Amino acid sequence: MKHLSFILALLLAFSARAQTPNQVILSFSHRAGEDSLMLNETVFNIWNGKAVSLSRADFYISEVEVYHLTPPIHHTPLTDQYLLVSAKYPDTEFDLGAWPVDAVHGVNLHFGVPKSVNHNDPAAWPNGHPLAPKNPTMHWGWSAGYIFMAINGKVDNDNDGIPEAYFEYHSLGDTLYRRTEISGGNLAQNGVLHLNFVLDYVQLFKNLDLDPYLYVHGSGALNRTMLTNAATQKFITLPVLTNTGTLSENSQRVQTAPNPADADTQISWDLPHAGPLRLIVTNTLGQTVHTATGLPNSGALRLETAELPMGLYQYGFYENGSLVARKKLVVVHE
Repeated sequence: MKHLSFILALLLAFSARAQTPNQVILSFSHRAGEDSLMLNETVFNIWNGKAVSLSRADFYISEVEVYHLTPPIHHTPLTDQYLLVSAKYPDTEFDLGAWPVDAVHGVNLHFGVPKSVNHNDPAAWPNGHPLAPKNPTMHWGWSAGYIFMAINGKVDNDNDGIPEAYFEYHSLGDTLYRRTEISGGNLAQNGVLHLNFVLDYVQLFKNLDLDPYLYVHGSGALNRTMLTNAATQKFITLPVLTNTGTLSENSQRVQTAPNPADADTQISWDLPHAGPLRLIVTNTLGQTVHTATGLPNSGALRLETAELPMGLYQYGFYENGSLVARKKLVVVHE
């Protein structure tokens, strides 16, 4: 009975852990298909076969909402957060502050600036704020508001394989504000939840001919197509939690015995992944207490627990940095 009470207390503590704030960091990998995007250098083919290179790629993200991974699944809006993402600064990390989120399995976000702030004066924001004045400008005037997305570059319209015709797609206006839902996520480690999004600029140009309309500013049909592509054509993705099956399904393919453990326990797994897999065991503070790398998709290992303090632990299997399965482990010493 003493051990049962201890275990129940640990489970309650683990449930409360989801409310512990973690620093939420967002970053973006800029790509063109399989290649990294380098402004003025990378040449890629769009849907109609035309070769394109980009000289500017800037856009706003706002109203970010994360889906919690830890049951019960619920949403947390990251309020009052505005991101100006730019391919000119591909290594930028956006610190959104501390939020009561320890893991996510999906994200909702919007391209553009919400109507409630879109027509405010940029000068009212402090220097350095994403909505403050920028050079080159990301604002079209108080009536139209901010430029939601600015895409400049060249397109090959003489069919020699070398982009030569300049184009600009500057999309703005409340009607172009677009929401997208993204599957994938990550688990907080050492107080930080880092979400790295992958951007594929090829997807922005679906059904856009880039001829003869090369300078397209506003909220017309071509601008609507580009913003709709951003929201619906996998322009932005997150590394998925699993390549085959869901996290919940995969977790059922992992077993721990004995659990609770005293001196040691055996972890066995059979996961639908090519591997190699990485095992990470963490305590309730998110601190790593054990790792194992280069694991096959199916196997077993003995985990020594004699030196671990009594308490609740969590272990997860990762493939290419993405969480594919996780389980809880209780350590109770006689």
